[in-house]
Amino acid sequence: MTKNEEVMVGEDKEEGEAILTGNYELDRRIGGFPIPTLLMIEGGNNSGKSVIVQQITYGALKGGHRVLYITTENTAISLIHQMESLSYNVKRYFIAGRLCIYTLHAGGISWCESISKVYLKILSSILKFKEGFSIFVIDSLSYIAVHASEEAILEFFTDARNIVDKHKKSILFTLHQHALSDDLIVRIRSICDAVISLYVKEVRDRVLRFLCINKLRGATKATNTIISFEVDPAFGIKVVPFSYAKA
Repeated sequence: MTKNEEVMVGEDKEEGEAILTGNYELDRRIGGFPIPTLLMIEGGNNSGKSVIVQQITYGALKGGHRVLYITTENTAISLIHQMESLSYNVKRYFIAGRLCIYTLHAGGISWCESISKVYLKILSSILKFKEGFSIFVIDSLSYIAVHASEEAILEFFTDARNIVDKHKKSILFTLHQHALSDDLIVRIRSICDAVISLYVKEVRDRVLRFLCINKLRGATKATNTIISFEVDPAFGIKVVPFSYAKA
């Protein structure tokens, strides 16, 4: 058995160890995410939200954690293919049962407040009662949250906060920055332990994405860190030197 296989089939990491992304440059700049944590990754269209959360998922799996990934945008097969295309080799973790994928189909539904509330209740139940996983990923909350009432959204995040604090689970979720009102986004940020904001900018005829660590409780590195990156199909996330990004 190889070292990687030992990690893959071994026991989960203990509370207090950081979640690393598995990307050397990102981990060097960010320093990892403390466990447990409630992490929000927000940004506009094509800003890289899913790529970032998939990178963190891959790093967590490599680090010996069990991950339950809830997707509202993919099937299990398409998600695995998407991650494998970025060199995130997650199939072996899926086969070994260390990565579990739940699909909540959000496309094509006639959304209203009552349906959104039901979906948020389903998500809360999964987070509360699904045993054997220390990290939960929701990609993305936008489809559900945009039609939900403020009361239902705040109830969901109160549940998430309690799950993180009482059950020591980590919850990572992506959210389109314009899915909710500015006031509600500010309140959600205050509930979270960590907030990553993403945006896109054209620099010297190249489209670069920028990652900003706005908040990171228990961080070993300074917050307000800005990291520029590209998505390389053969490598995944490729950090671009900041001097180049500023040019």
